[in-house]
Amino acid sequence: MKAHIRINALAAVLASLLGCDRQTAISPPTVRLGDSLCNHCNMIISDERWATATMVEGPRGSEPRLFDDFNCQVNFEVAHPDLTIMTRWSHDYVTREWLRTEHAQFLISTELRTPMGSMMGAFRMTSDAETIKTELTGEVMTFDDAWKHLKFIGTHDQADQIELDSTGPEQHNES
Repeated sequence: MKAHIRINALAAVLASLLGCDRQTAISPPTVRLGDSLCNHCNMIISDERWATATMVEGPRGSEPRLFDDFNCQVNFEVAHPDLTIMTRWSHDYVTREWLRTEHAQFLISTELRTPMGSMMGAFRMTSDAETIKTELTGEVMTFDDAWKHLKFIGTHDQADQIELDSTGPEQHNES
């Protein structure tokens, strides 16, 4: 009888430990380049520079939704307004490290060849975005402005209709 109690106790401990492998909203998810699929377009995520993620509230806590381009992330969230967004993540164009999307500066340029046509790269430092902007024609913008821009153009390829102002607004976010 005591052995039966020990086995049940051990099984309960193991079950709780297995549940610890879930993602948290405060840490970025794992993307397996060449293996992970975009939750919007189902294409394989193959380039870290453009990979983004939205952490949503799920039945067992935070769940990642992965995207191969900022455009897919925006379109997915617009198509699923019922989701509770906990956190958004993007990769810094320069360092390729995760950063909170809401804190990023975005460079939009027709010269950035992104998987699904957002033509946007995320930057932790405004100075990095401005430096790359000197090499490309484009505009540096905040997360809010980038989100509004992509929500406006949707999933259609309208690159030729986008007017880019190379003088762009000044940003002071050097976090």
